[in-house]
Amino acid sequence: MIILLIHASKFSFSIKDKAIREPEEPTIPSLEKENVLVAFTTVEKGDDEKIIERAVKEIGKVFSDVKASSIIIYPYAHLSDNLEKPDIAIKILRQLEEETKKVTMEVSRAPFGWYKQFYINCYGHPLSELSKRIRHEEDYEKSEEIKVCEKFGFPSSPHSVFMRNATIEYLKNLVKPNFITEGDGIPEEGEFRIIYSSTQGRRLPCVNEEPKIKVRIKNGVDGIIEKFEDSKNSYVIVNRTKDYVEIDVNLLTYYFLYNASTKAPPMLPLWMNPIQVRILPVKSDYLQDAFKIASYIKARVDVDDINDNLGSKIARAGKEWIPFVVLLGEREVKTGSLTIKLREKNEQRSYTIDELNEEIKRGDPLMLPSTLPLQLSKRSKKNVTLQ
Repeated sequence: MIILLIHASKFSFSIKDKAIREPEEPTIPSLEKENVLVAFTTVEKGDDEKIIERAVKEIGKVFSDVKASSIIIYPYAHLSDNLEKPDIAIKILRQLEEETKKVTMEVSRAPFGWYKQFYINCYGHPLSELSKRIRHEEDYEKSEEIKVCEKFGFPSSPHSVFMRNATIEYLKNLVKPNFITEGDGIPEEGEFRIIYSSTQGRRLPCVNEEPKIKVRIKNGVDGIIEKFEDSKNSYVIVNRTKDYVEIDVNLLTYYFLYNASTKAPPMLPLWMNPIQVRILPVKSDYLQDAFKIASYIKARVDVDDINDNLGSKIARAGKEWIPFVVLLGEREVKTGSLTIKLREKNEQRSYTIDELNEEIKRGDPLMLPSTLPLQLSKRSKKNVTLQ
């Protein structure tokens, strides 16, 4: 919620025309007040009772400081581009009006969804023009680094779903719990409790999105970074209370992606890669050979079966940060030796299938199954080529 507070010696408004299809029924079509605190109010997505409570405190404090005689809550959609839906915004404004009456009964509210003519004469003293942005404590600014989450289609792409779930499995592997539960509550010794909740405040990929996932365990665990920063925000991944340790899965997922993006070239942890091995047949003649080889690879593998040149296939694999890219041509088919481009070392070398399987096994303690189709052509079109 954003509020622009103007202490006015005189303020008046009158409604003119509908600004939306279904505006609020105007109980006050016009009004004029003197010595009034005008609260130009923008309701943003995620605003709720907690935001209303904090807004009332801000309005009440200024009202007291400037010694105004009354308050007008004036809907004003021009302070943000993160607007709440009209029906929800009306409910929020009505609640704000009712709660503000606890400060003074002299509270009026202009109707929502109308073009209005208004006149204002600001006093001009130091407290006569103030702006307040009221956000949840979890609200973050959108940083440049968060683009890495957009790259992989957070929050709902197949890649993002796999990465979030892999992060939970990574935590399980570290904690090694005796049993797993879901829902709010205090965990017992040996319990791994997963909590799903709705987000509050501004939605951002990875850091504040649906679903919001947290894990609670009785005691701490080694190997988890507790907090980090990007160019705009500080993030606390691990919170400790007297009863449990809580780990924010969304923020931990973002940390792994953010950390991967800082490397040259960018590299995800092997256990987090939705696809670890991609096979690129240099000709369509080798497509069936590619499927056969894929069946022997004990990893998350797919085959680029799109009718395209080798350069484009290599570029697609690069955009997806795939660590092992198999170039399959006549020599590889005849000898059974795989020519593989290694992303991390930016080099190319030969492997047997057994050598490739062993290297992946050493680097991936989870060995989760793939959730993507074997054939790249079978993917959803918007997920074939990542950003």
